Amino acid sequence: MSASKTAAPPAASRRSQSAVTASPSSPNALNAMPGVGPIKAAVLAAQAYIYGYPLLEFEKYRSGVTSLNTITSFTTFARPDTVPIWRPNTDTLYSRAVLDLSDGPVVLSIPDMGERYFSFQLNDPYTNVTGYIGSRSTGSGPGVYAITWSGGPQVTVDGAQVVTVPYPSMLLIGRTLAGGPADQQAAIALMNQYTLTPTGAAGSPPPVTPAPEGLAVLDAISAAMQLNPPPAVDAAALEAFRLIGVGAGLHVTDAHLGVLATLAADLTVRIMAALGPAVAIATQYLSAFQQGGWATPDSKIGNYGVDYQLRAGVSNIGPWANTPDEAVYSAGLLDSNLLPLIGLRSYVIHFAPGQEPPAGAFWSVTVYGSNGQLVSNPLNRYSISNSRPGELLRRPDGSIDIILSQNDPGDASANWLPVPPDWFTAYLRVYVPAQSVLDGRWTPPPITPI
Repeated sequence: MSASKTAAPPAASRRSQSAVTASPSSPNALNAMPGVGPIKAAVLAAQAYIYGYPLLEFEKYRSGVTSLNTITSFTTFARPDTVPIWRPNTDTLYSRAVLDLSDGPVVLSIPDMGERYFSFQLNDPYTNVTGYIGSRSTGSGPGVYAITWSGGPQVTVDGAQVVTVPYPSMLLIGRTLAGGPADQQAAIALMNQYTLTPTGAAGSPPPVTPAPEGLAVLDAISAAMQLNPPPAVDAAALEAFRLIGVGAGLHVTDAHLGVLATLAADLTVRIMAALGPAVAIATQYLSAFQQGGWATPDSKIGNYGVDYQLRAGVSNIGPWANTPDEAVYSAGLLDSNLLPLIGLRSYVIHFAPGQEPPAGAFWSVTVYGSNGQLVSNPLNRYSISNSRPGELLRRPDGSIDIILSQNDPGDASANWLPVPPDWFTAYLRVYVPAQSVLDGRWTPPPITPI
């Protein structure tokens, strides 16, 4: 690695090139704004909370790592006793790193992965996916990639492909496909060859602090905006948030809200924090009701634009979601009668001959309990997947039946996926989906009670 390193821009310009300039922090700048009553303060507080929640999740995740620019790979699949940051799959082994690119690029090196599926997903602080390095997007390797902040030092790395990102702080999430025990060891041997090499110094992760409450949440959002300037497309929303003192460099006290407006904003944030997950789940169930039992994500997932509601909802249910061209996740929440799934009953997902999920990489069905965790069972079986062809059973006509039940159905040519006794969900993942999945010509079959 070598060569020319261009001097960094002045500190004032070291930010996302598409970012909005920080709002003035002087109270006098806000005193000129019209007064805000309790109702308007509550509405703006709710909107600001929805806008900033994913950003706070990013900062919380960043504070949870021990070092920056360090790749950590997990060499076992998730288990039921693992508290998930998101609903994990049991098809890929995960890698992760929190990047600090402010002093120069970080270089990711991968070996020749052959025909094995892998991906490294780059997420910005607002949880948008800014790009991929992987078998679908950049090829099977070997490869060297200089992940470079557009506003930072530009370093030439011999033989490296430049991957430009809009922020100095980024999240890198790796997924490496692994099948049975022998294949898992082969995947781990390749993962051990992943390297992440900084070309400059890295800062330290922020300290872990108690979760803020009430108006302190809005100030935390403002502080996170100061670190990660919002994109220019958010200018209209940011101008409105300034009325209650939310924005880069601002504090709620700068807005000099009246007593009732202050109380309204504080109460609203507390209600939003308490109800956010429930609202996201209710929205997902409504989608499932409209789509025959499966909640298929909006096409904007992972690239949200100004759909702040969708972005916050995804962050509540499963942050760092892939974009649809990489993977489509359909949440099976209701059966064919549009009733919630419960372990007191048994169900079947039937893929007719030639109608299994059209995936360029792999597909799987995974069951999660009501707490979002994998379901403990004597078989230690948490998913059915075509990534383990030796385990996937087919009927004589080539069809595939996945039976969701507490007890062994006793069907030698069906795939049994154990479920808990209470409420559960079944997620269908299609990695590198065919165009028929993306345009809706192929949809999952109903989850039918037996």
